[in-house]
Amino acid sequence: MADLYLIPSPLGDSPFDKVFPLFNSNIINEIDYYIVEDVRTERRFLKQLGIQKPIDELTFFHLDKHDKNLDVKSFLAPCLEGKAVGLLSEAGVPCIADPGNRVVAEAHRMGIRVVPLVGPCSIILALMASGFNGQNFAFHGYLPAEQPDRERKLHQLENDILKRRQTQIFIETPYRNNHLLNSILSVCSPQLRLCVAANLTCEDETIISKTIAQWRKSPIDLHKQPAIFLLYN
Repeated sequence: MADLYLIPSPLGDSPFDKVFPLFNSNIINEIDYYIVEDVRTERRFLKQLGIQKPIDELTFFHLDKHDKNLDVKSFLAPCLEGKAVGLLSEAGVPCIADPGNRVVAEAHRMGIRVVPLVGPCSIILALMASGFNGQNFAFHGYLPAEQPDRERKLHQLENDILKRRQTQIFIETPYRNNHLLNSILSVCSPQLRLCVAANLTCEDETIISKTIAQWRKSPIDLHKQPAIFLLYN
């Protein structure tokens, strides 16, 4: 029986040698089967990485996160035949804000060894750089898209910060970042601290951590920039 490898991808146009260990490249050159969300994206990633095998000789299984009845067990069949399988993330690490956990859970049920490879995780990088509590934190994924629901959720997160001394972390679709930032600045208490980490590991990386009161004096444009938001007191 062979292993299931969890393979990170760059967060943006950062140099591969900055975020991708040589060990990962060596592993990838031994794999013929990949589980991916978008075949075109991952074929391009493997080409840029300089994979030695012809791309057309590789097999890609499409992981459709919207298909609740998807037979992920069949994706792992090569492992039972002694052939390693790679689970690739669209950006960052598999299974963190990513649908790959279904595959990993099935691998454990089938007795397949799961091997997580080192790579960039925007959530952890942002927490590291925020100056906030790294001992107690919660990641919420996407907040509600509708403004009233979003603002109610922000009130709830602020209460959790005060009660539990817990850093609250969340993300948004890049084209709605400014709407989220505006809600944070209008709803949250002035003394609360907000860290915004955008374009992590890329040349235009921006990490700003200051109080809501300070943010209100100098907001920034985050439209279409991949960003992580963190709140703490």
